[in-house]
Amino acid sequence: MVEDQSIQARSPRKVTRIIRRVVKGLAILLLVGIVVVAVGAAGIWGHFWDFRVGDPTSESCGNCHVMEPYVESLATTDLLGGYHAAQDIACTDCHEYDFDHQLNDTIAYLGGEVSGEGQQPLEPARYEMDFCFECHEHGSYDQIIWRTMDLGVTDPQAKGHDANPHQSPHYSELECNLCHRVHTPSVLYCWECHAYDFGNPQFSREAYTESVLEAAPEVTPEVPPQTTPEVTAETTSAN
Repeated sequence: MVEDQSIQARSPRKVTRIIRRVVKGLAILLLVGIVVVAVGAAGIWGHFWDFRVGDPTSESCGNCHVMEPYVESLATTDLLGGYHAAQDIACTDCHEYDFDHQLNDTIAYLGGEVSGEGQQPLEPARYEMDFCFECHEHGSYDQIIWRTMDLGVTDPQAKGHDANPHQSPHYSELECNLCHRVHTPSVLYCWECHAYDFGNPQFSREAYTESVLEAAPEVTPEVPPQTTPEVTAETTSAN
């Protein structure tokens, strides 16, 4: 009788010890899992973003092949992107890119949403003149006109008057992005009508022609249907 009571007393303690061991084992597995995930996430973040949050470098942006042409433009001498990069202007100085963007793009990349060939170019970002004035020394549009008033280029279509790209007789204070492009060749809006050129290597008449052709609607010429003369008994007898 005493022995049975002793066995019954030990049984709850034994069950309690088993439960504690199971809970302890699960806790250790959970802790190990958290550490593995944390180390893996840190490794991925370090690989893509060099452990930077909210201000990735241009090299980090170039890890995604969709961004490669934009990053490559920073190493050129005939694009505004190269001029900006030479002044230590980074991607995030113009493009807002916070932690949420980084996280979403990382998940999309790992999920294969931005991998593979045939990706479409990104939608061009367009900034208003005031944004450009935040860094550039021009305090007003009048100052820009003054800085380009004597470029030594005359306009044969305007009786030989000096041409000033920022002082058009037709418009006033055109937005910078109408002519200036950062990652692609810039174009001169005046080329819609005028033929003069200021000799700036950043501007490409070829790129302007391509942009005009791309913007032009596709016109499919109408081809009249071919008709076959109807053969009748009268035409047969006439022959």
